Amino acid sequence: MEEVLAKYFSGEASKDEISLVENWRSESKSNAESFFEAKSAWLISEPETPPPSHILSEILEEPHGKQVPFILQSWVKYASAAVLVLAISLLFILNQTGESNVTNEFLTDGSEIVLHEDSRLEIIAFDESIREVRVTGKAYFDIERDESRPFVIHTPNAKVEVLGTSFVVDAYGSKTEVSVETGVVSLSKNLNGSDAVSVKLEKGETGLVTNTNTGIIKKNNRDLNYLAWKTKVISFDESSMAEVIQVIEDVYGIDVTFENPSFKECKLTAKFNKKKAKDAIEIIARTFGIEYEYSNGKAILKGKGC
Repeated sequence: MEEVLAKYFSGEASKDEISLVENWRSESKSNAESFFEAKSAWLISEPETPPPSHILSEILEEPHGKQVPFILQSWVKYASAAVLVLAISLLFILNQTGESNVTNEFLTDGSEIVLHEDSRLEIIAFDESIREVRVTGKAYFDIERDESRPFVIHTPNAKVEVLGTSFVVDAYGSKTEVSVETGVVSLSKNLNGSDAVSVKLEKGETGLVTNTNTGIIKKNNRDLNYLAWKTKVISFDESSMAEVIQVIEDVYGIDVTFENPSFKECKLTAKFNKKKAKDAIEIIARTFGIEYEYSNGKAILKGKGC
């Protein structure tokens, strides 16, 4: 099965092999858990590739993307981290690592949902005709394909609908942002009684719904770290320390402050592969030749830095 899974994740599997993997995945809880562990390991080892050219050609060059008008409608061994597994309902199995600030939930259809800290998921309906949930906060969805049962996600101001794909929904405050990892996602905006505005999003694209825009902003996803909070793999390319710390706080759920405010303008190029929070802070401090304090989920960076 390992060889078949490797082909499945790389997109080289035949139709029969795809069917074999998907049937095996849905046979049992243990198979579903093994599948997602294998996929996580594969994603970390997979080289980064740019979005397809046909997607890039459809995205305008404006720095803030384009607004859609109102009328538009190889194998890596599994990680050996210990986990605590609890049954929390007929639909879920809660799977959370000791140092992680995310929660993994496996649905009975073989789908996986990973919730960021302080995020909430509510089941609206889950039967033979529909799979429907409501999410507040940030969550990663890897949805088992089922053409007879669409998967629908509601946020305070938007709706996401898929048959089977993987993507991130970020629904904090008055915004809903959807970033697609694989497949195609339909994103719609709630318009208080009027017909909804909707767009199709493909791999490498992000859609943004806000209460202040009539339409939906659709753009190429240039955020290297939109999945870092889940994978704990973080990349920086000449990023300002203000941006770096924003990502570090989101990924690890810690508070970081600067003793010298001008340090925020320093630039960092680095990659952290599943580092612990304290280790990441220490690497940053050593890179810039400064001191730091770390205690109880709070870090202080001391010194000029650059």
